Amino acid sequence: MNYILDSYFGFGDNIYHIPFVHKLSQQGEVFIYTPFPELFQFQNVFCMKPVTNLKLQLKNMQGNGLYSHCHKPNGQRIRFNYGADLKRMTVIQSFEKVVPLDGEFFFEFTPERSTKVEEILERVKASGKKLCVIRLPSIRKEWPNANRNGKMEYFQLCINALKDSYYFVSVGDIGNGEEFDGTEPQGIDEHRDRHNVNHLDIWDVMDLVNRSDFVLSIQCNMIPICQVLEKKAFIIHGGYVPHWPLSDPRLYQIGYVEPEPFCFCVNRIREHVCKKDIPEDKILSRLKEALWN
Repeated sequence: MNYILDSYFGFGDNIYHIPFVHKLSQQGEVFIYTPFPELFQFQNVFCMKPVTNLKLQLKNMQGNGLYSHCHKPNGQRIRFNYGADLKRMTVIQSFEKVVPLDGEFFFEFTPERSTKVEEILERVKASGKKLCVIRLPSIRKEWPNANRNGKMEYFQLCINALKDSYYFVSVGDIGNGEEFDGTEPQGIDEHRDRHNVNHLDIWDVMDLVNRSDFVLSIQCNMIPICQVLEKKAFIIHGGYVPHWPLSDPRLYQIGYVEPEPFCFCVNRIREHVCKKDIPEDKILSRLKEALWN
């Protein structure tokens, strides 16, 4: 049987599609509408261009030679949907209700080497420190969600704790319909998150993370990136969705800290504000665990 898969448009969501597309490709041809065909270069998989106005997705689709132009999609149509399952099971478990994996779990990706990353690594080496990739709290106009961001002051706390041993490189897309959620912390060695100045694109970021020693981030696509690349990380959650739906036991386990009780609201409207307070000693203790476990 052949399959037509309408993927989510998010980069992280597409990473979570990998085991399911790989499974389906063993049963027949798979036609997947995805903004990120690089993730699905398997036999029997044909990537098709979806319709979207999202800026990251459009940039990756433009001139991308990995799309199929000689195949007409045909087969059973499949669509993943988080829905109400998000409060009852992990993301992987909810997807598995649509495509059973039957005990298999292929979850791999190897980024291409980036010359920009090579240059960064030279500066990291010269500093005598380890590399920490950092993704700071920010808000994107096209999908605003302040509730999921951990407090910016907690990132400053972690930077202060690690600055003697780590060289910090920030990633993101600040200035391109995206702004910081709070005052940018001190202690970043390289600001590679500015849209118009030395910006790293998503594949540069993948390579940078792959060759990093540690990642410090908000809840965002850095979670599945670190999971698929099996990289040490520490996620500071705010509200919206807690860590457990994103940490299926089949995935590489990364460090995190989150408020207790957690506001599992799945609500990103401005009128609702999640309570995000976390004791500083707990943050530092969990950070230490993430570094050494």
